Amino acid sequence: MKCRWIAALALVVTACSGLEKIESRVDTLESRVTALEKQVEALNKNVAGTAALMEAGTIRSATEKDGVWTLVLSDDRVITLTAGSVGVGATPVMSVDKDGYWMVDYGSGAQYVLSGGEKVKAKGADGVTPVFGVNAAGNWTVSYDGGKTVTEVLGADGKPVSALPGSGAGGDSYFSDVRYEGGVFTLVLKNGTVLEVPVVAGLRCAIAGAESLQVFAKGETKTFAVTLEGVAETMLTAPQGWTASLSETILSVTAPLTTKATLADSRTDVSILALSASGYAAVAKVKVALDDAPAPVSPTAAITAGEAGETTLSFTVTLSDASSWKYLVRKASEAAPSAEFVNENGTPGEGTGATVTSLEESTEYTIYVLPLNGSVLGSLARLNMTTQAAVITDFYAAYQAGKDVVIGGVTYNKKTHGEAVLVKAEAEGTDLKPSIQTKSAVVFLEQTEGASFDIPAVTTISGDIVLLSRYADKPATVRPTVFIKLVSGSLVMKNLVFDAVNIAGGTNATYVFNNANATADFQNWYIEDCRFLHLQKPVLYAGALTYGFCHLTVRNCVFQLVHQSGNLQLFNFYNCSVLHTYKELTFENNVVFNASCVAAQIFNYGQNTAQDATKTWECPLTVKNNIFYNCPSGNGYFKFYQLSSLKINGNVFWADPESTLASYTFILYSANQDATVIDASGNIAYGLADGKNWALAHSNSTVKASPNTVSKLDENPFTSFDSATGAYVLKAAYSSYGPVR
Repeated sequence: MKCRWIAALALVVTACSGLEKIESRVDTLESRVTALEKQVEALNKNVAGTAALMEAGTIRSATEKDGVWTLVLSDDRVITLTAGSVGVGATPVMSVDKDGYWMVDYGSGAQYVLSGGEKVKAKGADGVTPVFGVNAAGNWTVSYDGGKTVTEVLGADGKPVSALPGSGAGGDSYFSDVRYEGGVFTLVLKNGTVLEVPVVAGLRCAIAGAESLQVFAKGETKTFAVTLEGVAETMLTAPQGWTASLSETILSVTAPLTTKATLADSRTDVSILALSASGYAAVAKVKVALDDAPAPVSPTAAITAGEAGETTLSFTVTLSDASSWKYLVRKASEAAPSAEFVNENGTPGEGTGATVTSLEESTEYTIYVLPLNGSVLGSLARLNMTTQAAVITDFYAAYQAGKDVVIGGVTYNKKTHGEAVLVKAEAEGTDLKPSIQTKSAVVFLEQTEGASFDIPAVTTISGDIVLLSRYADKPATVRPTVFIKLVSGSLVMKNLVFDAVNIAGGTNATYVFNNANATADFQNWYIEDCRFLHLQKPVLYAGALTYGFCHLTVRNCVFQLVHQSGNLQLFNFYNCSVLHTYKELTFENNVVFNASCVAAQIFNYGQNTAQDATKTWECPLTVKNNIFYNCPSGNGYFKFYQLSSLKINGNVFWADPESTLASYTFILYSANQDATVIDASGNIAYGLADGKNWALAHSNSTVKASPNTVSKLDENPFTSFDSATGAYVLKAAYSSYGPVR
């Protein structure tokens, strides 16, 4: 017996009969059938491509050569469309009606594509892509199930439609028009249907393994690698009864169990809808099917954290293949129980969750849940949760009562740091110097209405000072007249207002802090929940060239700049020659703003200052979820020599759209700087005049980010921004950027 297979896009095959008469006929038609193969392939690619474009959110690239378009979709699929002639006989020309159903024209007028007497959808969960072929008789065939079953195509007269030359009009182009212009790929079908898909090179959402059907056993979980580029947010959908979750670059899909009350979809798509910051959409799908094999009984449970109180923890439980559950809660420091122990001693669960009471505040606990199906014990599920610290409104009273006060992730209490000092201001300009000069102390500040603190004379920090306001809702105001010297030790500041209105000029009144006369590296400087107002000069001027700051953390702060010209450097390390002594720099959840558009920097050092390249560089710099408003940086917001890592993520850069200034995020000068430790992704920018971009790395930097620009938005990301106070509202589409409070 002799058989001939004709290859089509979906690998549909048509076999000839073993009868001698048919075999002879195949020999006769062989040359003509061979000539049809390329036409069949082009036809099927056009049909499949049309179906793909109907559901594609975006295209990554579109190129044309000799009338054949190659399109790379945002989910990494590559489709080809033949814009020229595709027919040598009565070639099917496909189109789609207004309701999304396939139509076909074999040269005698468009008619609906029918399968079992029913119209065939072109898109949606039950959409089908017809696959055409040519059988040994030279007639068109079609399959609606990926090649499992193949039938001859019948024309309007009920007779098979021949694909051979002379059997139909043929020779016409498949599409009315195909073009790519203005960032949009346009496909016009023969019936006038217009498909327009934007071409967005930087948007990608692809699922590895999505090209083939994924068959699951009941209750089985499979994971798929996901590639996301240029994505601001995602939405996930799954068939009824299926569960799916997306964690960073992993898609996890779990098939339903037979014990579920509702019937699950047996075959459909798990889809990821990815949206860019500019509103473009990309869709990636993986087709899943449920195996018919029975699933073994395997009770499982998942725990979801609920609210955490000072002495309570709430959680919910999701069961699979389980009829009941029990739970037990222990401190995380205690040994984990066995499933048998929880079965014997656990509390029976009621409904879908529970609340545990009478716990200790600020303590981590582990919740253990045992799922059961009759007498069958499942695997223990576990979840760690921590009770809240007591809400403190009076920090001084809480500290004196032995409670913890946490600043910069460090815990301070009476047991470890001794008695507190309470300093009250009942008049404007109360002298703070005696309470912090060359001492180690925990100092609480309290002021009456209209009162404030002052630093009227140069004050030296040479011990370990913790300085914070007594009341959470009444931050104390310090209006220094001259600077504070950070000579040695550490300084921790929380919930304070430093108003620089009185140090705008003068011999020793040009900044709030310096390290003049330093005798050692300053160990820890934590600044949390503070406001710095009326800044015309640096917050820090580090003029001591051979001493630095080991740990500098600035979190949840507001910096109001009022300089009208020049370049304000908030933390100026000047010509420090021992930058290797810096062990950590963090600038997170802060707002830096100016009413007018003037240049500024956050961390800066003199780039011409030589450093000892033989030293070990252990300093990571984290710049996360900040807002930089109307203060572009021509010399780089973060200017340093060498870092062990640089993470710049989730920030909002904004400037007057009319400003002609340029802006750069960072500069690193060491020739030994490792470029692989730099992550400057996930930031947004708006403003600056046309032609002015928001660059990540300055041209003077020894390493560059790739790409080296922050995506410039077409719309203002703010609903409102008060340039007098720094209060703001971000639009919902950009709520994941900026400070997380």
